Amino acid sequence: MKAAVIDAPGKLAVRDVPSPVPAPGEVIVSLALGGLCGTDLHIFAGELNYGYPIIAGHEVVGTIAEIGEGVFDLDVGMRVAFDPNIACGSCHYCQKMRFNHCLHWEGIGVTRDGGFAERVAVPASVIYPIGNMPFDQAVFIEPLSCVVYGLQRATPSLGDKVLILGAGPIGLLLMQSVRRAGAASVVITDVQRDRLDLASRLGAEAAMQAGDGQRDALFDLAPYGYDMVIDATGAPAVAASAFDYVTRGGKVLLFGVCPEDATIPFSPFKIYRHDISVYGSFALNKSFGPAIELLKSGAVQVGDLISHRFSLDRFPAALELALSRSEPTMKILIEP
Repeated sequence: MKAAVIDAPGKLAVRDVPSPVPAPGEVIVSLALGGLCGTDLHIFAGELNYGYPIIAGHEVVGTIAEIGEGVFDLDVGMRVAFDPNIACGSCHYCQKMRFNHCLHWEGIGVTRDGGFAERVAVPASVIYPIGNMPFDQAVFIEPLSCVVYGLQRATPSLGDKVLILGAGPIGLLLMQSVRRAGAASVVITDVQRDRLDLASRLGAEAAMQAGDGQRDALFDLAPYGYDMVIDATGAPAVAASAFDYVTRGGKVLLFGVCPEDATIPFSPFKIYRHDISVYGSFALNKSFGPAIELLKSGAVQVGDLISHRFSLDRFPAALELALSRSEPTMKILIEP
């Protein structure tokens, strides 16, 4: 079969590799669509060195092509998504229901071959049937599941004023989900005008150009600050600014993935004195179900978040576009 193989940091080739064979308890999923994610870029750059060679791809949907021994309630031809996180179920953190921190964690497309290939082997335990949901909608289940988990941790309250820093695909999924959770208003910032225009169409009360004049404009809209401030950029300087905009008694959710060695300044006294709660949110934790329902119901709209489609043959060009940012992008999809 054909696959996009990262042989070493910075080295990628689309080539023929052996097709996977389902082990007991596994199914083989035939690729329909896969979303290119920041994690895939980190793997290519060598910033998440779990071992090479590796076939990346964890935001993947498709159809079941083969079924391994001992698999029940799944059929060949079934349209499915899969949770890429495989937990052991018995370690210290699994026993505390913190499956995303499993001590023996495996990740499809991270520690084991993923879905940027014609076929991928997946444990049946992480398969989610999607029925008639269109693939270009279902491909957002995994990233939306991460959003759901983040908001389960830092729960917004009815009537909150929310500020989201960053209007990329994740920022716009966060924006729509926060509005559905009962926020009175959501303000979003970004440096790209086209992203802000899309945010306005999707329901942001204000979509503001980041940069000079941002601070005064944001406080004009919320003189006492925002009940929840979410960083969706992963840029350390932007994440640090979240503490400037949060109100007393408010929450900061650090959702964007900053570099592992990055640090930011903050005032411990201010966090103490102003009753500020700070939350991290890593990946997802059994949150596929709510994400599927949000998409099925139309509560979260994703059609306009797709900017590019590339065939698997052209995966290197897709990766180059994502890395170079030579033109505006949102979600880049890979298809057979």
